[in-house]
Amino acid sequence: MNGIELMVRMEQSLEDGMNRGIFPGAAVSLMRKGAPTLTTVKGKTGAGEDAPQVDAQTLYDMASLTKVMVTLPLVLLSVQSGKLSLFDSLLTHVPQLGEGQDTERKSQIKIVHLLTHTSGLPAWRPYFLIGQGRADYIQLMKEERLESNPGSHVVYSDLGFMLLGFVLERIWDEELDVLATRLLFQPSGMKNTCYLPLQHKSLAISGIAQTENGNGFEQNMAQNYLASLASSDPSKGTEWTEKLAHFKWRQGVICGTVHDCNAHYGLGGISGHAGLFSTIRDTERYMDIWTSQKAPVYIDPLLRSLATRSHTDFSAQRRGLGWIASSTGGSLDQLAAGSTGGDLVSERAYGHTGFTGTSIWTDPLREATVITLTNRVHPVASPLIGSWRIAHHNQLWNGIELVDASGERGSNP
Repeated sequence: MNGIELMVRMEQSLEDGMNRGIFPGAAVSLMRKGAPTLTTVKGKTGAGEDAPQVDAQTLYDMASLTKVMVTLPLVLLSVQSGKLSLFDSLLTHVPQLGEGQDTERKSQIKIVHLLTHTSGLPAWRPYFLIGQGRADYIQLMKEERLESNPGSHVVYSDLGFMLLGFVLERIWDEELDVLATRLLFQPSGMKNTCYLPLQHKSLAISGIAQTENGNGFEQNMAQNYLASLASSDPSKGTEWTEKLAHFKWRQGVICGTVHDCNAHYGLGGISGHAGLFSTIRDTERYMDIWTSQKAPVYIDPLLRSLATRSHTDFSAQRRGLGWIASSTGGSLDQLAAGSTGGDLVSERAYGHTGFTGTSIWTDPLREATVITLTNRVHPVASPLIGSWRIAHHNQLWNGIELVDASGERGSNP
């Protein structure tokens, strides 16, 4: 399929999402062989009539893409530099976690468990109701019991990547945003990628995509969690419910501060699990690290391979290090679990999503990467993003020819 036809498909897919009210605007890039090939932008940064149009320099809240654009590469660079091993015990770097609940099982958590979401830590907690800063969060995690033995189950956990961020800050003796800028963003020419964008006056951006009107989604999550806590731990439930009743939530449309509540309220906007802002152009530059042999930031090919293939074939979720491995490369249960990258990604594909509506998917057998930035949480979080993502990727992958295992090109099936 030629570039014009692919561009039409990209535009039609974005128009479909906008017409269905999933997001007010978006930017999509198709990269081939590590280089940007096609980019299209549609719509506006917000629902209001005066909201700016989206363009290639619109800044997006990347949400959980922070995990694979900051935390994962910094961990791998730390391994290369000898500052860290994937097989280090978490307690080696955060010994305070060994002083509270479930210490024997916590002593079994290794860095690789955090990266693969197999640490046994819960998915999420509204720690921002109780704690402020790294020390408070570690204290709260110290009292948390694991939900499973490390290495036995996959539970996608924000807590695990918060801890990885804390580990990185300790071993490098630098704040996470400073470290990411020095080791990743500056060498890669990612001049418009940062945490806390409202504090960066030099950004060459056209606007910032708006996110939720208030924090209603996580407010509901907090209420549901505290309802369950009231029955399992009444005294703790009473304390946390009191905090929730008097909590000062953001009012109005969020724009330029991180949408995620733990990152914003609890961790000063800077965390290993969320907080990053970037543009479509800078995200292309970042993906050079994974798709180009000439990237200015070098990650050893063996580490890249380790990161992008599944290590959790015991689970319906196929998890690499940070990245999600394609469900098409797994068992029937894994295939049935589906993939946000669509039905047509190869067994070697990998990607990740962000709650705000962002995603990256790379398919080595097509030598292609699709980067999609939307703000589907504006003005409220749309539940239709999941089905739209699958259809969106299916339309694009179907227009990109395969490369077989020997490296020879073949026509689409």
